[in-house]
Amino acid sequence: MVGADQEEWRSTGAHTYRCERPGIVFLRISGDLAESNVAAFFDAFGRCAAAYATRHVFWLVDLGGMGSMLPDARKLAARTPVPPENKGMAIFGASFSQRAIATLVNKATSLLQPGTPPLAFHDLEAEARAWIERRRSELDPEG
Repeated sequence: MVGADQEEWRSTGAHTYRCERPGIVFLRISGDLAESNVAAFFDAFGRCAAAYATRHVFWLVDLGGMGSMLPDARKLAARTPVPPENKGMAIFGASFSQRAIATLVNKATSLLQPGTPPLAFHDLEAEARAWIERRRSELDPEG
């Protein structure tokens, strides 16, 4: 993912993801999430942070097409150390049950790892991106 093709869409199973400037890992979830998918997303996050050499990387997640999050995927998501560059997750398009799953995983992560960055739900992608930009401004007022 490092290099000229930095922002190209990649896939893991039916899910797609890409790294965007200046530090957004954009996930489009389609179907069930397995442990291998979550591992690929964390790997992409690390490569995005390294490629753009930024202290602030955010998750932008379209959950509208998500099925189930399999137990091993939930465990991996909750137990994977939160990198210092992770400054939050903006989720959009999620149903009530998808929001409930994401909230439970986030709470488990928070219990295992104090200081877990915030999670915010939005109806639309534009709202999620605006939240990321507000959060980025709060973290780095000098720009």
